Amino acid sequence: MKKNRLTLALLVCIATAAAFTAAGCKKQVEQTPVQDQETERSATTEASGEVFVTSGTWTARINGVTKYTGTDYIAAIQAACNNLTAGRTSKETITIKNSGSSGNSGGAIKAVNIPSYTILDFVGTTFNCNSNDLLIVPVQGDRKTQIEVRNLRVTGNPRYGIWFKGCSNMVLSNITMALTNGLGIRVDHSTAATSNLTINGTINITGSGTHAIETYGLDGFNIGSVTCNNTGGCAVLLNQSKNGTVGTVTGSYNNNGGGYATFRVANSNGPNVTCAKVYSRNSGRGFFSVTGSNGTTVSTVDIANSTSHGIFLEDASNTRVNAGTVSNGHPNVQHVRTSNCRTAVNGQVYTAANGSW
Repeated sequence: MKKNRLTLALLVCIATAAAFTAAGCKKQVEQTPVQDQETERSATTEASGEVFVTSGTWTARINGVTKYTGTDYIAAIQAACNNLTAGRTSKETITIKNSGSSGNSGGAIKAVNIPSYTILDFVGTTFNCNSNDLLIVPVQGDRKTQIEVRNLRVTGNPRYGIWFKGCSNMVLSNITMALTNGLGIRVDHSTAATSNLTINGTINITGSGTHAIETYGLDGFNIGSVTCNNTGGCAVLLNQSKNGTVGTVTGSYNNNGGGYATFRVANSNGPNVTCAKVYSRNSGRGFFSVTGSNGTTVSTVDIANSTSHGIFLEDASNTRVNAGTVSNGHPNVQHVRTSNCRTAVNGQVYTAANGSW
């Protein structure tokens, strides 16, 4: 009997110890913080950068680690770009927290060269192009993909305020430029095929020496409503670009006294291009389709006081203006060597291949 009591006591002790051990292990698992697990999953997948100035010295940091200190605004932003995660396949963001000036170019293009999978957010600060020549490009992309520029203000005399060439999957949001020379936004295929451009938010460009917004060889675009005044060229110029939409183009004094228009399509532009509205005042022309452009439809126009044509379709095909008014043009409407074109303004519809109205 005594032996049985000892055996039973021993079994109870073993069971108690096992239960205690199991409870202890369970408690240890429950104490692992959820946020620590999440941090471990994300820590190696994203980096973020910041660029700021203190007492004239620019600093670039990536995840809190300093990668540049010095007096060059552009070099600081570039250092931040260059130290994001190598080989990444998702976008990482650099925030530029203070306004800065380019300084002189040194005789060659001086630019922030944006890498693929990068967002530059200027949070409303100003990039002042104060070189004594037209060789500054605040943001340049060459054969890159998945790139974004947000909340940028540009002043002064850039070569181009933004220049993307041979790029794909580009987004520009909330861009304001008050220029004294140069071109505002240019997207072209000079180095490789270029595709898929989005321009959205508030877009306001004034004072460009040539065009405010220009594309060349672009396949696929969604350009929202833009306002571009006092430009040496067009508010929006599409060259050899197809499969896209444009919102309302509002412009005044776009190449006043010249041959460019508030909205122009040229150099075999199209097909499959639409524009919601052209509002033009005191510009060279209001809407102009030329040099073999094909397949543009403008839903409505409000064009007045053009120094040349209100609407001019020359060597154009399958082009439509569906509604609106044109006044005080020279003339209001003209078709030259057109085919399958239709202009419906001022309560009249014009379909003739040639003629002035």
